[in-house]
Amino acid sequence: MTNDGDGSRGAGDGDGSTGADDSADPTGAGGSNTVERSGSAKRGSEYVYEALLDVGVEVLVGIPGTQTLPLDRSVVERGEMTYVMARHETAVPHVAWGYFEASGTPAATLTVPGPGDTNAMHGLKNAAEDNVPILHVSADVNPADRGKGPIHEIEPDTFDNVVKANVTVERPRDLPAAVSRGIETALTPPYGPVRLGVPSGILAAEFEAPDAEVSVGETRYDNAAAYEAAAAALASAERPVVYAGGGARRSDDGPRVVRELADALDAPVVTSYKGKGVFPEDDPRWLGVTGSHLPAGARRALAAADVVLALGTDFDGVTTDHWELPMGDALVHVNLNPDDVDASYESDVAVVADVTAAGDELLCRLAERDAPADRWNGASVASAVREEYVERLRGEGLFGGGAPANTPELLAAVRQATPREAVVTTDVGGFRLWSMQAFECYGRRRFVTAGSWAGMGVGLPAAIGAAIARPDRPVLCLSGDGGLMMCIHELHTAAEYDLDIVLVVSNNSDYGIISKSPKIREYTDDHEFTWESPSYAQIAEGFGWDAVRVETAADAGDAVAEAFERGGPTLVDVAVETTEPSAAEAAEYDSALTL
Repeated sequence: MTNDGDGSRGAGDGDGSTGADDSADPTGAGGSNTVERSGSAKRGSEYVYEALLDVGVEVLVGIPGTQTLPLDRSVVERGEMTYVMARHETAVPHVAWGYFEASGTPAATLTVPGPGDTNAMHGLKNAAEDNVPILHVSADVNPADRGKGPIHEIEPDTFDNVVKANVTVERPRDLPAAVSRGIETALTPPYGPVRLGVPSGILAAEFEAPDAEVSVGETRYDNAAAYEAAAAALASAERPVVYAGGGARRSDDGPRVVRELADALDAPVVTSYKGKGVFPEDDPRWLGVTGSHLPAGARRALAAADVVLALGTDFDGVTTDHWELPMGDALVHVNLNPDDVDASYESDVAVVADVTAAGDELLCRLAERDAPADRWNGASVASAVREEYVERLRGEGLFGGGAPANTPELLAAVRQATPREAVVTTDVGGFRLWSMQAFECYGRRRFVTAGSWAGMGVGLPAAIGAAIARPDRPVLCLSGDGGLMMCIHELHTAAEYDLDIVLVVSNNSDYGIISKSPKIREYTDDHEFTWESPSYAQIAEGFGWDAVRVETAADAGDAVAEAFERGGPTLVDVAVETTEPSAAEAAEYDSALTL
């Protein structure tokens, strides 16, 4: 984000320019600022606005800049779409990301080029990794000005590797087709963000261009032989495990399919980070969330499995403990993206299809086969794993009730105080790893967390997006103090819109995920990256939030319950023990389970 001394966005570069890209031909079309038009001509911003509206986009997140004003104006004047103004471009796509994760409805984003676009790259890459469709409009430099040093100039291909597609517009008449092509790409499974680079002069100009229609579809593969092989392997399995990933979250009826396959196979269930919530975690068959912090007993269950049925996962390094997690004797991998098959774990049977379609086909085929008489009991296996894990945490003194709090007991108290239907967002850090195992989730759109990109500063913007998407539900944000410091400016956004968000800050005055990393001992003498924390409660109050500082898990639970009852934005700053073990350390023990 630029600041030229007067609070304006892109107001000038010190040489007398206005930042308005003063060229003879801002459209790049040759000759004038307005393309010759007929009675049906309209501004370029109107073409973009109407295309977004036609596919159901109801929210645009942005920060006004000189180049974006034509589309900003269309949104405000037309009034059919909500404009959400963030405080920094880094947060803009994260708000849209949280909006989609909580609702399943895509949002659009808008930034100036150059610094606006590059600030947004973090969130666009996060969305790409998580298969979240964001329609990102960049009010780009005009083609005729490229190479001459206009304000905020950046090469369009800079963004090729952070989005599913980078669509650039060169001529006014190409605009409707280019926008339609970008929208179609974003909304065709597997989803992803698309950058629409539309020159600011084309957004501002009036012209007539041929209409274009959006046609969303998906590629279908012939899986007949794979279905037969998968059904045969699963039907004969004595120790099956179901692994649900982000593809089960994205699929229309993914949660139902996961539950019914667990029923048909009598299997325990693990999920990836992006699959968390697809399977209700108060079900006795839930083993945990995969990663370095997966309980030792659950890791043993995966190793003991004779068949693992993986539904919609790319087996990224974060959720497989850098590909160290076992995947049973045989792997049946269902995934919509063929590029993900055999990329990390070699499958014995691969089905390239949507999780719902593949799951229903497998269920039909399994219904025709008899199960082994000695198949293990999924509920017994998973319940034993969870009980052993909780006893391990208690044995480590992590439920002592004292001050400062320990993260597992803090999460348990907050979970008890949080309505079951609430949408929960997390930032990234050591506390998030704890939340994977120690904070139960009961629905696929009720837990919003980043996948393998794992960039900090996402929790509060995601909560803003979730609160706008689901005003009928309470929203809880779980954030570490380090993560909050990377997006603390968005406290102002939440206060301006008076959103019902309860933000719990796990405050250990430390980048704990670094300080507790085994890697740190290779470079330092156990140095901890600690600091003296500011008063987050005072900061929040300055932005217009209610806020409180507490020292124990029990007091945090009480404060959260009161905040949900009161409504509006509330920050609960909780003192957390700096020296507690990491979630991964607590999950490393000799499991005594017999599987």
